[in-house]
Amino acid sequence: MATRLLPLAALLLAGCTVGPNFTAPVPRAPDRWSRASLEAPAYARSRAEARAVDETWWEGFHDPTLTWLVITADQGNPDIEEAAARIAETRQQRSVAYAGFWPTVEANASDTRLRLSQNSPFASIAGGQVSAGGGGPPNAGQGLAIPTGPKPGFAIYQGSFDAAWELDIFGRTRRGVEAAEADILGAERLLDNARLSLRAEAARTYLELRGLQARQAIARQSLRLQRDNLGLTRSRFTSGFATEVDVANAEALVASTESTLPLLDAQVTQAMNRLARLLGQEPGTLSGQLAAPAPVPPAPPAVAIGLPIETIRRRPDVASAEAALAAQTARIGVATAQLYPSLRINGSIGLQAGNTANLFDTASRFFSIGPSLLIPIFEGGRLRAQVRLEEARQRTAAIAWRRTVLDALHEVENALAAYYGDQGRRDGLRRQASAARRAADTARTRFSAGLGTFLEVLDADRTRLSAELAVAETTAAVATDLVAVYKALGGGWQPGGAGPVATP
Repeated sequence: MATRLLPLAALLLAGCTVGPNFTAPVPRAPDRWSRASLEAPAYARSRAEARAVDETWWEGFHDPTLTWLVITADQGNPDIEEAAARIAETRQQRSVAYAGFWPTVEANASDTRLRLSQNSPFASIAGGQVSAGGGGPPNAGQGLAIPTGPKPGFAIYQGSFDAAWELDIFGRTRRGVEAAEADILGAERLLDNARLSLRAEAARTYLELRGLQARQAIARQSLRLQRDNLGLTRSRFTSGFATEVDVANAEALVASTESTLPLLDAQVTQAMNRLARLLGQEPGTLSGQLAAPAPVPPAPPAVAIGLPIETIRRRPDVASAEAALAAQTARIGVATAQLYPSLRINGSIGLQAGNTANLFDTASRFFSIGPSLLIPIFEGGRLRAQVRLEEARQRTAAIAWRRTVLDALHEVENALAAYYGDQGRRDGLRRQASAARRAADTARTRFSAGLGTFLEVLDADRTRLSAELAVAETTAAVATDLVAVYKALGGGWQPGGAGPVATP
């Protein structure tokens, strides 16, 4: 027996894993971010002022409500639960792939009744074996109930354990496990990406909500001033110091501002509902917690953004695309192994008899063991077509990876450009709003003293309201832009002494 196993052992030791081995692709990334997205002379600070931004980047806003929203969203969002379920699914797929390394054992019991054709040559042979005093071999019919006569037939009762073990000589099972491991890694990175997107969306929506509430407060304050102007204008009209046109213009401005409040109220409600959806809750559940207005939390003083290649390596979507490429590369090996012979060791042990009376006798025992070699010769081109299919899928996965890298680079550049651009716009609007408030106060004072026209008051008040609303909007935009920067960078960056600094 040992001598028979030697050739088999030699063949197993000589086995190899067919198909290409995966090599992690090298991303093409610039040495640094473009000057257009990094230059901001009005906001430049030293690197020493930059503080590390880790995965809990939302804490840099120092807003307890924002922190609570982000943490709660992680726990209740159905998208996160779905991504986690996919990880469990891929782990079960790995278990299925690992099962290929082990033999299969099955229990088999059968009760088979056979009737031979009377015109078959086997019928005469069977009949001759059981004929009385026939010339058949000794004990030819023992254990088989083969009746004589015109309808030859018999019964077979059998119970057995059957085992089969396919040796993974060419690595088909190993490549399958390799693909399953890569699928698990890809699912884990997809979960990371889902968490990153969820946190960024929760933070962005909350900051937009605070910006809308600030615009609400500005509109209501302006409405109070405009109503005061309307009362003053009517009083001056009664005294003959203002015209009916002035009164109509004052009424029109009040009505215009009043019309903006329902829209802002609706947008605030929608923002609260979006946050509730992100937290996996029903609409309106956050109204009590978020209805009280609060200022837009200020952005951190400085953010270290790292280098492009570091960002690419850190982003979970790029890592997921790379894992998908690795899995598809392994599947080429699975398909290639199908072109090679497969060696199986088959074994069976059990009991077999022609009737139940002697089924459990010692003489009814049987066993068989031995290797079988299956060599594919003609499959109509199916096996080679499967290899070419997996190779085409690998090329598609490689293109998807390159596209993901390119999109990531553009996302960071665009987020930085928007971040700096909105900062400049916000500072300009702040100066405009300050000047507009002074102009509105001066125009109202002049009009009250009878030195100016109501048209001056009207124009100055419109300019002031527009500028203050724009400041509130851009203040929220700067904060949401920074959230977009964090998301584009892969959730935060721990600077290691290298990399530019993004500063507001």
